[in-house]
Amino acid sequence: MDKKVKWPKEYLHTPYSKKSIEQIWDDIDGYSFESSFEKEEKKDKIDFVVVLPPLNYKGKFLKGVFYSQAVDKILDTIPGIKDMFISVANSMFSSYPMSQSADCYFTSYNNPLKEEYYRKKYPQKDVILIPLQDADFANEYEMAPVKGYKKDLDIFCTTSPYPFKNITMFAKGIKAYEKKYGKILKVEYAIGMKEAKRLEDGTFDYSKLRSDVQFQLDSLKLILGGNIEKYIDFYPYIKHDELKNHYSRAKCAVLCSLLEGKNRFIHEAQSCDVPVIVFNDFNKYARGNHPAFYPRGGEYVPEFTPEALADTIHKVITHPNAYTPRESYLKYSGRKNFIDNLISYIPYYQWNVPDYNGKITDNIWINLAFHYNYQIPYFDFIYEKNTLNHTRGIEKIKELYDYYSTMI
Repeated sequence: MDKKVKWPKEYLHTPYSKKSIEQIWDDIDGYSFESSFEKEEKKDKIDFVVVLPPLNYKGKFLKGVFYSQAVDKILDTIPGIKDMFISVANSMFSSYPMSQSADCYFTSYNNPLKEEYYRKKYPQKDVILIPLQDADFANEYEMAPVKGYKKDLDIFCTTSPYPFKNITMFAKGIKAYEKKYGKILKVEYAIGMKEAKRLEDGTFDYSKLRSDVQFQLDSLKLILGGNIEKYIDFYPYIKHDELKNHYSRAKCAVLCSLLEGKNRFIHEAQSCDVPVIVFNDFNKYARGNHPAFYPRGGEYVPEFTPEALADTIHKVITHPNAYTPRESYLKYSGRKNFIDNLISYIPYYQWNVPDYNGKITDNIWINLAFHYNYQIPYFDFIYEKNTLNHTRGIEKIKELYDYYSTMI
């Protein structure tokens, strides 16, 4: 990583800019979380997600595919991976990655105008651009509605209270709802920070969190008249395998960010059949005409105001039959679709997979080769009924690489 990063803070709290779209794209692409994972102290936090492992069947070798937020670090540390895998860089943001070594970039959204601009600006970069991100890899079988739960929550959120999440706009929205519709919404909110405490009397203690987060929660508390617990039931942390129980109780899921990554929360909510609410301005510069969710998956808030947010929440929770989030999600997203879409952008597989027809997960040669090499169905691999799909940390990545080297 040889490029300095700059957090594009001017776009985080307002949907308006006087800059040209090209300048805005440059500003957004000026930041990537990749840079932080190049540091030695982050080596145990690096993800290595294998979408397709290398295969060797009937005399034919096929490279696998992995994605990571630290492709350069991985390839520098374990050079042999280049011979076994095609690499995909993930910025963990709505920016294009900065990796110098990756074969492919996750670009989050299909935005032809931005892609054309990028190609002209960096004609020397022979990299495949793929309009996906790690959020699209949500497990639709793990994140699914649970029978037996009543829809007793108006809103469930699970997202950090960092400043760019605009949690104060959320607070203003639920206060505006109370004023206009005469009701206090029932809200659960998990912030994913174990340092906070949920005391026995229901008090939310966030005094151990970092200062910028405390400031956001102090501001939220002020907006809510000094009584957080009256409006929001905060959870410091909910285990991932328990989230579906909370989603299953919710009438909607709300995200107030204007600029971030593709956001796993809104994907998981839809997968659990919960309609999502995002601002129309969410990632608008990166998205172009690409949707944040698919038809009948939720609603866009038309303006970045508390009143518009309140009205949109009311529309969703009072018209539950207007939305089919899980049905819509499964049509376009989920792991199987993610893998088929990702592979379809990489010409290597079109040239090298026998009888390839655009659906790698249904390909007979792939499934025969997979079982021959690994003695499990490809389906089980995709949905993590094993430990071959994902590991974290350079040493663990080396171990998984060594395993794949012996298997083929």
